[in-house]
Amino acid sequence: MHSALKADAALPAPKTGHSFVRDLPYGAGERNKLDLYIPAGVSNPPLVLFIHGGSWFRGDKVDVLKYERLDRLLALGFAVASMNYTYSQQAIWPAQLVDLETAVGFLASRAGDYGYDTARFTVWGQSSGAHMALWAGVISARGTIPEVRALVGWFPPANLYQLWHDREADEVPRGNENAELPTPESRLLGCDAQANRAAAEAASPDVAAAALEVGQVFPPTLLVHGTADPAVSPLQSARVRDVLAGRGTEVDLIEVPGGRHGGEGFDDTVEPCLKFLVAQARA
Repeated sequence: MHSALKADAALPAPKTGHSFVRDLPYGAGERNKLDLYIPAGVSNPPLVLFIHGGSWFRGDKVDVLKYERLDRLLALGFAVASMNYTYSQQAIWPAQLVDLETAVGFLASRAGDYGYDTARFTVWGQSSGAHMALWAGVISARGTIPEVRALVGWFPPANLYQLWHDREADEVPRGNENAELPTPESRLLGCDAQANRAAAEAASPDVAAAALEVGQVFPPTLLVHGTADPAVSPLQSARVRDVLAGRGTEVDLIEVPGGRHGGEGFDDTVEPCLKFLVAQARA
């Protein structure tokens, strides 16, 4: 058992511990594994799926431990699944989308075994994981996966064609000047994202969200972005906010003044993300 850290005083009192299952295989791929955390003393807890960042070619599911996210989610009575997914050097898009669909389907099928509530299912992604979290909203709206009640996206690359242009257009220094070539989005696509706009936009969740039909409901969304992010321009979150708001989706954007691509300043955004998930899980 693990002693959970004390939650913020403005939030419900913490629980006492959790059970943990490591490296559950949700599919046949090498990285198709997830870790599952179940809070102690909570009947039928809501489930949060965490998706790590890393430019689609690095990172790991253990990143859920950063910013005390895992401890605080468990303290609030959430079950947490944290997934790995296929790196772009192993397979290009849409392999990662297939992983997402497979992982969600696996979690839905195992709810009875582990006792969490997939009717109160939410997603939290960071960076490239936030790109996938937004895709979870799209495929939930399409009915491809069980309903996503809400999602949190930290500095999401939401439009892969515009990523380069946004770094040129914003006021953040050291963006494209320091960009590795091929760019992460080009590595994900298996082609130059700037020279292949159709391919880039086909992998862009903001484009897919804008194309949803009337009656296809995108889940309530909370975005978090640093105003000085040199890797994923803050214009990316502003654009997806506008797309979702234009559809009538409940959406908010927390801007971290001077915040870069994670790191300093983001600890203070964890509490509003938790409050958002608690409110949506109870809705």
